[in-house]
Amino acid sequence: MNKEKSSLLAEFAKKSLQRLESKKRPRYRTLHIPSLDMDIKIRSIAMAEYLECHDIFKNSNDEDRGDKNCVYMAVVEPNLKDTAKEIMAQEAGLPAEQKHILEPLDIVNIFEPCEITEIAMHVMYLSGIIGKQKITTVEESKQKAAEKAVDALKN
Repeated sequence: MNKEKSSLLAEFAKKSLQRLESKKRPRYRTLHIPSLDMDIKIRSIAMAEYLECHDIFKNSNDEDRGDKNCVYMAVVEPNLKDTAKEIMAQEAGLPAEQKHILEPLDIVNIFEPCEITEIAMHVMYLSGIIGKQKITTVEESKQKAAEKAVDALKN
């Protein structure tokens, strides 16, 4: 392997390690929820969590259940899991038809349906599962010109 390829490989490896390390740390974003007139804090989700949401979406009769699960996992402030536990504890003695929350995931219903979808989309963008950046094709002539320039520098 020549020196230039070795240098390029070393630089790519360095950037790859930095990128892999940064992906281990969740990213956070604050969103304003109009129907509640309050802010929530979401975190990015890992690919395994996304796949769990996707499987729930595919295997459920409720079309929104995958998005609801995504929101349930990703909203960290206020913590939806703790809020659901609190409400379920308060309603423990009530008959099922009087309860607001039958299962923890029902806490997500505090949001409007369109908000659930939007929050889930924000989570997907934050997590890198979907993105606005487009991968582009490098034009072949530019590629060849760059290679010629590199060859000229070698000589």
